[in-house]
Amino acid sequence: MQVELSPLSVSELAGALRESGDEKRTVELGGAFTKRAMGGAIADSDVVLSTERLNRLLAYEPKDLTVSVEAGMPYQNLQQTLDAEGQFLPLDPPLSDRATVGGVIATNGSGPRRRRYGTARDLVIGMKMITIEGKTFDSGGMVVKNVTGLDMAKLMVGSFGTLAAIAGVNFKVFPKPEKHRTFAVSSANSEPLMNLRNRILQSVVQPAAIDLLNPAAAGQLGLDGAGHTLLLEVSGSSAVVTRYEREYQKLAGEIGGSQISSLSGEVAENIWQRGRDFPANADGIVLRVSCEPKKLPEMFMQVPEGAAILARAATGVGFVRCDSAPAAGALLRAFREAGFVACVESAPIETKRSLEGWAHPGEQFEVMQRIKDTLDPHHLLNPGRLFDRI
Repeated sequence: MQVELSPLSVSELAGALRESGDEKRTVELGGAFTKRAMGGAIADSDVVLSTERLNRLLAYEPKDLTVSVEAGMPYQNLQQTLDAEGQFLPLDPPLSDRATVGGVIATNGSGPRRRRYGTARDLVIGMKMITIEGKTFDSGGMVVKNVTGLDMAKLMVGSFGTLAAIAGVNFKVFPKPEKHRTFAVSSANSEPLMNLRNRILQSVVQPAAIDLLNPAAAGQLGLDGAGHTLLLEVSGSSAVVTRYEREYQKLAGEIGGSQISSLSGEVAENIWQRGRDFPANADGIVLRVSCEPKKLPEMFMQVPEGAAILARAATGVGFVRCDSAPAAGALLRAFREAGFVACVESAPIETKRSLEGWAHPGEQFEVMQRIKDTLDPHHLLNPGRLFDRI
């Protein structure tokens, strides 16, 4: 009979893990479990262990730009706390309105602003973790330049709960910019937009976020009839935002073949929220495809007509939504044969078992297995959630 546990304290969490380890009971570990569609297929477990009631603010030093929270704090609540002090955490993870901080870190959640601010590995400065043996240990601290023990915390980022439980996380945070502005540049085809992207990335007017969408993805974000779209977010003072608008209008005019419009407020925020959630489509299958940024046009050419693709245009990471497992499987094979790195980003649980979600991780897999064997020797924590193998 499966047992569901939701500890109220770190000591209770350690006790629950230790008891499960002693009895060799498998554990599905999570927070609000909003990321079940991500990672490998979830195996049946003896214990479902949630950290969502570990949701306290542990420390906040606005002047030092650091904050420490328990892993079960809703990510949205953390942002509200920071917002009251004119600060923010720029991770932009999918499902940020429902996810917990621990879930965001365990899945290495990030979004459109990744290029400017980095990923969770860049923003996490400390962490408290608990092993399946109930042992608690800390890595890093509350100082931005503290590097002692950071490697262990970084190891936990993107581990999908397969190594240990994340009990608390320390972050460096940022002052909120005075203003945000979004520009949507549309075109009948992607070539002018790629040229504009190249010109922008070579200029001094660097955006906080830059996404490239085909017509189907643009429609799903609420940009109906926009065609191929380059979506840009800029931030700063009023004078800086005005300069961005002037420079982008000029560059778009020089390249030609496109139309640029300015968006702000709730309209822009809704578009970006849909873009952040794009990789986590609970109703279908999403593939993640990676390449050198210059190969984005080739990535888009692989996508069948009518399928939606959104790419982080400066990093070369794309997300493709597929309607069925056969379509997803065929597209995975096509991408891999063309030299792209492709995997299943999210899919319904019953679909995952029919897909080769990840190609073999390569030489580093042996190292990963050794780490798993050290921290979870009986493979009790979230078995199979990482690469369908760990």
